[in-house]
Amino acid sequence: MPKALINIGNNSIIPLTNLSEEHIENLLRFSDRKEQLEENTLKSLHFHVNKFNEYCLSRNIIPLPLQDATVLEAFLIKENERGCKAQTLRIYAWAVSKVHALAGLEIPYFKTVITARLKIISKQEVKLGVKRKQAVAFSYEHLKFVNERLDISSLISIRNTLLLNICYDGLLRESEACHLFIEQLHKTNGLYTVNITNTKTDKSLDGSIVHLSKFTSKLLPLYLQKITEHHGQYLFKRTTPRGGKLEKLKPSSLSPNPNDKPISTKTVELVFANTWHQINTYNESVSFDLHIDLPERPFSGHSARVGASCDLVGAGFDDSLVMRAGRWKTLRMVELYTRGVNNKFATVREFRERLEAMTAD
Repeated sequence: MPKALINIGNNSIIPLTNLSEEHIENLLRFSDRKEQLEENTLKSLHFHVNKFNEYCLSRNIIPLPLQDATVLEAFLIKENERGCKAQTLRIYAWAVSKVHALAGLEIPYFKTVITARLKIISKQEVKLGVKRKQAVAFSYEHLKFVNERLDISSLISIRNTLLLNICYDGLLRESEACHLFIEQLHKTNGLYTVNITNTKTDKSLDGSIVHLSKFTSKLLPLYLQKITEHHGQYLFKRTTPRGGKLEKLKPSSLSPNPNDKPISTKTVELVFANTWHQINTYNESVSFDLHIDLPERPFSGHSARVGASCDLVGAGFDDSLVMRAGRWKTLRMVELYTRGVNNKFATVREFRERLEAMTAD
């Protein structure tokens, strides 16, 4: 019997003691084909199920198969009291339910009890005015600040500046930025395009073409020249902390080059957060009239996606074009990201301004 059926780093999340041979066989089938789920989805499944298992074991309750949905309900209530929002609690409920489903099991009264509890918690959040935090906007003004301070003698400065520019040009998710391949880049008439494939909303290899700006297209060859000796397929390489050279890495199973590994999402987050702190430090050193407008919270890995969307809508581009640029399936996300600048939500104001203009005449 394998030590792990659904595992991340050989740590099992499946207690086998109380499962029948049929249920174990179901889990083995999935374990052999677990690549059908994205790696981040598997990690989320592992983390959230482990937390629930720990809760059950501390109370001498069998987590799998779970005999009573009220145990999961009590866990969700406890996590909510600890500060978890409804969105996170839905992930816990999904993870526990998913493991049961993979084993061919059902949680008694799951939909009735758990769905009702999540609705109650969601309504409580609405009454209390609890809002889901959205990434703050990294706009063109912030990008310009970074570009003006580019140090072409520093590999890490070139890499980080290029990363921010490509994220902005392509409205990239942080995971998309991490897994860009050099072969996805194409040059035409002096400007580069990058084909974004296998995204969150599009699993095909056809992809979506992103046209990079003149500045990005000029910076890209400089970066590629710096990393020319480090052959491999990933565009953004890991660097040493001081940025002097590329890291010596452990073998990778994802690349023909055993030493070729991409940067992590944590690195993307750090690059954006450090940029916020740099701008904040600049603001503290200059007079108020020279301040760069800065959000209260630091930038995150999705901030360029939000900022570029707001910049496009603010410049008068149609929502449908922004939706295509951001590779969203619906306009809802465009409206959510740009509600602070989207003029179409100001229709009543515009109507009143027209009436007042007519009255004045």
